[in-house]
Amino acid sequence: MKHFKILKISLVAVSAAALGGCGASLPSLPTTGSLLGGQSKAAQANANPNDPLARTMDVAATSARAIKCGYNFDPVKLKSQFIASETAANPADGAKLSQVYDTAFNGVSKALADKGADYCSELKVAKIKLALTRHLNGDYTPSPPEPPEDSGGLLSGWGGGSTSSEGVNSKAVFEN
Repeated sequence: MKHFKILKISLVAVSAAALGGCGASLPSLPTTGSLLGGQSKAAQANANPNDPLARTMDVAATSARAIKCGYNFDPVKLKSQFIASETAANPADGAKLSQVYDTAFNGVSKALADKGADYCSELKVAKIKLALTRHLNGDYTPSPPEPPEDSGGLLSGWGGGSTSSEGVNSKAVFEN
């Protein structure tokens, strides 16, 4: 029993020490980007939160969430207007953005199918309404990221990796 308690305390201390360095700024230590030549994928993903990919994923996810919560709108029309807007700026990306849109929409729809009626809370419905109204009016700027729902403890979110797209990793489709 005593050894177990010591082992448990040691594990907590080592974990805290390891995680304590995550936010430290140590310029003398090499980063993975400097070792591998370039920025890390996380740095690249967060470089521009209003890029075509982020807009595509947000509009698709908002459309799927709005359908789940019973909004009366034409999701096909929203998609076509969005894709037309994006391809006007860069025609070469049209096919990929359409594929990303479909992947994100279908992924979010499938993830939400398992959610009960309590998913459409008053706060969630208000956020969806705000985003959907913006998108229907031609403003496709992504919504600000939502804070993580799980605040259970120090290591509660370790390995989760879900995003505002309800766990859909559509970036792999676009980076093809």
